[in-house]
Amino acid sequence: MIVNNLKKRLTEDILKLVAEYKEKDKISESDVLGFNVANITIGQPKNKRFGDLTTNAAMVLAPALKDNPIRIAEMLKEKIFLKWKEIQNCSIVSPGFINFSLSKNFIYKELSEIANQNEKYGFNERGKKIKIQIEFVSANPTGNLHIGHGRWAALGDSLSNIYSANGFNVSREYYVNDYGSQIKKFALCIRCLYLRHFRMDVPYPEDGYPEEIVKTVVAEIIDRYGDKFLVGTGLNETVINFNKDLQEQSIDSKQSIDVNLDTIGNEGMRVMLDKISNTLKSISVEFDKWFCESSLYESSNFEKKVKKLMDKGIIYQKDDALWFKSFEFGDDKDRVVIRTGGEPTYFASDILYLLNKIDRGFDRLIYILGADHHGYVKRLHAIGKAVGYDDEKINVIIGQLVRLVKKGEIVKMSKRKGKVYNLDDLIREVGKDSVRYFFTTSSFDTPLDFDIGLAKQKSNKNTVYYVQYAHARIASVIGKIKELYPKGQLLVDEKELNLSSLMQFQNSRKTNSRESLKNIFDSLISQVNFNNFSLDNTEEFELAKILIFYPDIIYDACSNNAPYLVNQFLYRLASQFHYFYNHYRVIDEGKLDTDRFKLILLARIVLVNAFKMLNITAPLKM
Repeated sequence: MIVNNLKKRLTEDILKLVAEYKEKDKISESDVLGFNVANITIGQPKNKRFGDLTTNAAMVLAPALKDNPIRIAEMLKEKIFLKWKEIQNCSIVSPGFINFSLSKNFIYKELSEIANQNEKYGFNERGKKIKIQIEFVSANPTGNLHIGHGRWAALGDSLSNIYSANGFNVSREYYVNDYGSQIKKFALCIRCLYLRHFRMDVPYPEDGYPEEIVKTVVAEIIDRYGDKFLVGTGLNETVINFNKDLQEQSIDSKQSIDVNLDTIGNEGMRVMLDKISNTLKSISVEFDKWFCESSLYESSNFEKKVKKLMDKGIIYQKDDALWFKSFEFGDDKDRVVIRTGGEPTYFASDILYLLNKIDRGFDRLIYILGADHHGYVKRLHAIGKAVGYDDEKINVIIGQLVRLVKKGEIVKMSKRKGKVYNLDDLIREVGKDSVRYFFTTSSFDTPLDFDIGLAKQKSNKNTVYYVQYAHARIASVIGKIKELYPKGQLLVDEKELNLSSLMQFQNSRKTNSRESLKNIFDSLISQVNFNNFSLDNTEEFELAKILIFYPDIIYDACSNNAPYLVNQFLYRLASQFHYFYNHYRVIDEGKLDTDRFKLILLARIVLVNAFKMLNITAPLKM
């Protein structure tokens, strides 16, 4: 990492400088106490003419040193920046910004690191030995995933990839709400349609789930198990008439026939979870653990936990109910744990689940919840504080909703009769990569308009197409080399690149085109001398500098829980690459420009590594 490593060095150098000033009595202890080194930033300026990096260090330091920021900037330039080998030149602009450009040798050295690290380029070990759990999606198993679930799935999975790249031991978890009134209601809906299939006259529950959704579940249960779930007196003697053509069955209505509600409800839930899992897999989202809420109440676990918390004085009795002292720990109010009738509340499950996570040894917890869960932020922090878990290690992210736009109009997603434009519909219409990329283009807390027409376009207006096209262009260069070189129509500096032996090796392997291309890239990376680099023009250097800043993007995306920083980086990289590709030839008049070829090989590494963070594909052709 360039930016973060330089910031660390600058912080250390400035702290030494401040200590020297204090030792010489140039500043007082109160001046030192008023100085916050954390306010110093280093970053890329918006305007390239100011250089590669800029810092506000002089302005942050000015109050402590009691001097003009410009004079302090001049002092920092002489004492610190001009001594850094990474810097080629340094300038100062009002009101005290210090701008500097990286040296060519440093850029070349960082480019060689891309080749050395290859698939691990951008990875770091900041989270080594830190166990983190990220819980996301967690939709009730009573219906299909809606568009919002898809956004939280893409963001949660991408964030998990980013944390893993930062060295954290990441566990992806889906919380299955399989306990409580909503599951009982779903089971009653399933029971009704299941018994109706066997000609039983059963009323559908009031305020039940949309029949269109429940029908698909019941149809799958019948397809798998037939009449297996029927129970009742005289069932063994009942004659079941089955018409294979009409797929209809009937039962002698004189018999007392029903179903075991828990059994058929559990099966219905499993069917829905399979559907949910398959939907998520279709956008490359998988979980390490599917955690069932019902498990929290097994083996008297709930009663034991409640007693333990009562003994600690965290839970108390009032009006024949049990209350949690959440207000004392920063929540808006105390909350009911067990209602007057003895039924646990949703908050009871929140307590048990957080305690379970702590017991499993997670060092940090991230919850990604829906837009209607703002109240959970304070209550989850209150639980953490109450049980002695550092609430700063609990991060509750509230995901905002998505509106679908089609031909300039908002797509109405009515739940009437269960006919909803859901996540499966969107995936089928625009494809997995567009869903993943568009859902991660902005931060969690920003509402998103998803333009279906734009997502389907095969043009530069479609950002996912635009960034993927950069990879396809690199693949096309490889294809051109494979076509021209064996015919003797391509002049190559064999000292820099021994294509002859490489092509023989590749032609002897029987692999598919994608595997073959990866093998060629890996072989090229392993044999090319990236220490011998020479770039001639500004645009080549601009592309090179974007590539070497990639590790900082992954670091910052983790620090800020911001996968969209990867999207923004990919767009910058693709834009610069397309400009380079359109203006500078890699193959020119039958000759391969080795340095430019090296540059696109490195660009391919960074592109693919960034694609993996967002879980989108690297196409060979477009």
